Amino acid sequence: MNIVVGFKIVPDDTLVRASGEKLLLDVPLKISTYDKNAIEEGIELKEKFGGKVVGITVGNNDKKSIREALSMGIDEVISVSSRNLDVYGTAMAIVENIKNLNPDIIIFGEQTVDSGTSGVPGYVSELLNLPYISNVKSLKIEGKKVIADRGMVSYVETVESELPLIISVGGEINTPRIPTVRQIMESSKKPVKEVTFELEPKVKVIETKPLVVNRKKIIIEANMNEAVDKLLEKLKEDGVLWK
Repeated sequence: MNIVVGFKIVPDDTLVRASGEKLLLDVPLKISTYDKNAIEEGIELKEKFGGKVVGITVGNNDKKSIREALSMGIDEVISVSSRNLDVYGTAMAIVENIKNLNPDIIIFGEQTVDSGTSGVPGYVSELLNLPYISNVKSLKIEGKKVIADRGMVSYVETVESELPLIISVGGEINTPRIPTVRQIMESSKKPVKEVTFELEPKVKVIETKPLVVNRKKIIIEANMNEAVDKLLEKLKEDGVLWK
């Protein structure tokens, strides 16, 4: 089975801080959270059906993060350097570099922690004219037949399709493995193909600012009944509740 996994290298969102109206993004990089689930799913499919897993990342080519993907079990990585690509440009860069691989399945994380658009898998699906199943929480493949459970907000939807296809996954589908020391050492021997791709973006990010919440810092000191009455009165004064 030819398996392609897309992953994005992003600033560690757990370390990003706000300073006034600026985001402090000078933090260590990491593989986006759900993209690790995508990597894990690709590796599990290879372990079950055989074949090869090729990873592709667009934008930042942080070598430490790429090596982590390789140590998890990816066989090789295509690292696409680019500047200021939007979602469409990212999808174009992916398609340009994987179309000759004839993948049976292409796996993405449901969304990345930096932009959160969930748009790339759909664009890749359209460009390659392949079916796309999003929000996959469990996957079963029998020959060419694919059965997937989609985790929706309040229910689970079961759908069927056929290979080749594209899926996106979230955190429910698996638990990403932690590489052993031996796997980390062996990852340095695996191939990384470095390419460049440039395309004028259709959408440009002009500015990124943190969401600032100015708290009123009002403390209500009273017994429970009086405190509730005072709280309701404050909420009515602020227009949160109707009078």
